[in-house]
Amino acid sequence: MAQDRPAALVTGSASGIGRAAALRLARAGYDVAINYSRSEDTARQTLAELESLGGRHLALRADVSDDEAVASLAAAVGETYGRLDALVNNAGVTSQTPPDDLDGVDLAEWDRVFAVNVRGLFQVTRACAPRLRAAGGCVVNVASIVGLRPGPQPVAYAATP
Repeated sequence: MAQDRPAALVTGSASGIGRAAALRLARAGYDVAINYSRSEDTARQTLAELESLGGRHLALRADVSDDEAVASLAAAVGETYGRLDALVNNAGVTSQTPPDDLDGVDLAEWDRVFAVNVRGLFQVTRACAPRLRAAGGCVVNVASIVGLRPGPQPVAYAATP
């Protein structure tokens, strides 16, 4: 169902920067779909705050590294709003291995960080591209300063921004 209000999807938006982006978009008059993977209680709190601002808002659980889940996520946004004017790719994870412990880096954990932080960004953008193009919409990719100025963060995370 098409409508006059613009619509946005913000991945990784139950808390932190994603939550702040979702709230800012809602205050600017957007209907906002927030996405979370594990933080259901926090997502509900964020959704309640969005709803207090007016508009139509959704909280959708999807792992952005899972292409099938991403397709369902994009379909739910399209079915609800009939459009997509903005996508904020914010979802990201890190590992627990200290940066100076190269031998301790678990390759499965490394692959998980890349699957969410890099492949997930691509998959969500690809799934949302038709509606974004139709609306003349935009994509914002959130990255970490760690990609430019490495510090005490795990190596896998520092390699993905």
